[in-house]
Amino acid sequence: MRLRIFITTALMAVLIGCNSAPPTPQLTLHDGVYWSSHYQSFLHVQRQVVTRYQWTPSQCWAADTGLLPRVFSTAADPGQHVWIGAGERTIVLQRRSDGLPVVFTREPMLPKHCAQAPTATAATAVTALVEILEQFQHSLPAVQLLQWRAHAELLDRATGVHELDRQLSLFELLSQMLDHSGDEHAFLLAKDLERYHRVSQFSVGEAQRERARQQLLQELQSSSLRSSCDQGLWWGRLSSGEFYLGVTRLYRFSPEAAYSEMGQRCLQRALYAMADELKYIVHGQGHPVQLVIDLRFNEGGSLLLASQLANSLQPLTEPLAVIRRQAVDERRNPDLSGLHQGGKVLVTELTASAAEHLAHALQLRGFKLHGQQTRGAFAPTTVKSLPNGWVVGISMYAPAEVVDGRGQALPEGDGLVPDVVLAPAVLFPPAQ
Repeated sequence: MRLRIFITTALMAVLIGCNSAPPTPQLTLHDGVYWSSHYQSFLHVQRQVVTRYQWTPSQCWAADTGLLPRVFSTAADPGQHVWIGAGERTIVLQRRSDGLPVVFTREPMLPKHCAQAPTATAATAVTALVEILEQFQHSLPAVQLLQWRAHAELLDRATGVHELDRQLSLFELLSQMLDHSGDEHAFLLAKDLERYHRVSQFSVGEAQRERARQQLLQELQSSSLRSSCDQGLWWGRLSSGEFYLGVTRLYRFSPEAAYSEMGQRCLQRALYAMADELKYIVHGQGHPVQLVIDLRFNEGGSLLLASQLANSLQPLTEPLAVIRRQAVDERRNPDLSGLHQGGKVLVTELTASAAEHLAHALQLRGFKLHGQQTRGAFAPTTVKSLPNGWVVGISMYAPAEVVDGRGQALPEGDGLVPDVVLAPAVLFPPAQ
């Protein structure tokens, strides 16, 4: 009962309430088509304008690129990437979400543009999903694959079936395929149906999770806690004497883009403000405080923000993570390590991706995890479109390619085990 009271009401009893970004390099791009085998996508360059296409054989290479931007140039914001370099045969971008380089190589022989859009049948949707899964090393059981293909063909041949019922059946079919793909955090989005399917299974229903999320937000907004970065961060002292740091997400810390240098600078300014408040508290009571870091509803975002936050709270020599031998390591002032004495990190089955990396990094720094086992979604995902316009997200790295800063395997698919387990009803209080 005491734990539930802390989780649901502690926030209501609060005692206390750089420089400009570096310019984008102006690069001279050579006309042509550039291919990334890792991303399974193309860049088509013509007169300094870049169009990005995904590679799905059943759709040919002019297919749209899912939720990512399709057209950009050196003079405009290329979405979640920044330009690093360009030559006669290569274009190198850097992902703003994790700082990893993305290399595209110019190729002389590539498939031609689609003469016409692919047919949006159930069979082509199934074929495209199979090919996308194979591109990222996710195989499907052969016997069931035959059954799924046959089911798709029956849907296409069926007459007298309402189109909505046909689409719902296809959505269920593709969801089953993802469930058997071995990818613990694949997802399927059908905007026209307003349906979203995630492979991960949760102990509480979506309605209860969303209700608890909204309840937390209302408590935060009505408390004396300070907030910054478009309410991505909340902090202040609790009546228990602990210092609360709520990280509701790790993206869109600034309005201009989900991932940007300005977002990292916003986090830095917020950390300086926290440092000032912590210094005031330490001066008043004569010793550092315990922290409560809330990642319960944080489903991830930028690994660079996660690294920056972890290194400010407690610097370590190793990076946040290593992906394909590339270290993810963002270090900026301030250093808050002398202003606190560790504490607890609240996590749930919703805590995923960059938030899981952050929770793991804090655990290595001596913090204790309180809550549920996390989702186990450490590998970044890529987004692809199906012929009917639906979008799928697939893990783009094998588990062995994503390790922690010490080179140790991460519990991909299993999640982090909390030091102190809290019941779902405590973390997601049901409606009264």
